[in-house]
Amino acid sequence: MIPVQTIRAAILFLAGLAIAVWAVPDEIIASGYPKKPLTLVVAYSPGGAVDNIARTVAKYIEPHLGQRVVVQNRPGAGGEIGYRSLALSRSDGYTLGMITSPPVLMLDKLRPGTGIGMDRFEAVATLQKDPVVLAVNRKSPYLTLRDLLDAAAAERINVAGDGPNSNNQLQLAVAEEMLGVDFNFVPYSGSGPSITSLLGNQVQAAVPSASSATTYVLRGDLRVLAVFSPERYAYLPDAPTILEASGVDVPDLGAAVRGVVVPRGMAADRKAALADAFARLGADKAFLEHAGQTRLPLYYQGARELEQYLAATSALLDEHMGLLDAGENDR
Repeated sequence: MIPVQTIRAAILFLAGLAIAVWAVPDEIIASGYPKKPLTLVVAYSPGGAVDNIARTVAKYIEPHLGQRVVVQNRPGAGGEIGYRSLALSRSDGYTLGMITSPPVLMLDKLRPGTGIGMDRFEAVATLQKDPVVLAVNRKSPYLTLRDLLDAAAAERINVAGDGPNSNNQLQLAVAEEMLGVDFNFVPYSGSGPSITSLLGNQVQAAVPSASSATTYVLRGDLRVLAVFSPERYAYLPDAPTILEASGVDVPDLGAAVRGVVVPRGMAADRKAALADAFARLGADKAFLEHAGQTRLPLYYQGARELEQYLAATSALLDEHMGLLDAGENDR
């Protein structure tokens, strides 16, 4: 039996792609494309969240493309090496890339001139949206977000997260500004290490990704006080959104939105063929069942929607990224 959370996630995913599956007429599909295996560039190391969705996609999309997709990890410099490699690849339809917003947008803004701006890529589809959560140890005296906020008004509260200059840190900074609270952010090399520090009571709270925290929450090790998302997270249905927990609609600027792009200049018919294949992947029963069993947070957007999302997120980053510098100066 498929879990209820899987059904909810699948419904949301299918709702997004329902139109897209039928939006590409057969006559515009490139004749004979693809004729050889495709490469999917991942700008991060094997074993992480981006690599996980990339390898899952590579496995299940083959029947919809008629060719293998080979994942190529190009980690280094916070993703810059992999993104630059993708930007410099031929736009012939045989090299794709996984991006994560807002990190790819933040990287371009923090390191101008690297040649990895979104003007170098064209969107194909969004596959995931993984929000940031505010979590505490299950033995913590803070049972609600209000408890934690009240404590922060009276004492120093250390909050662990990816960093520095990560989407997790930015999400916390935006929340601090809008909630009128001041936390002490403690950077770690990823959500995993930050959760480990929370489990070891080295910090009072943490802001990992929802997908990273889910297993620990379900087995009773962590408690989520708020999800930075307009809606509840499918695999943590009892965890309140930040609006429910605080009464303040904090934007989910830190949510990791993972999607597929290609180097700019790709032929329209080949891009349409790729978009069609990804839309059909989203209706693939085996893919959806695997996503549910492994708790992958699926979220579909077509190319136009992804491009609009990236543009809107870029504008929000211009408004809020200064909070990262302000936070460092306060400490």
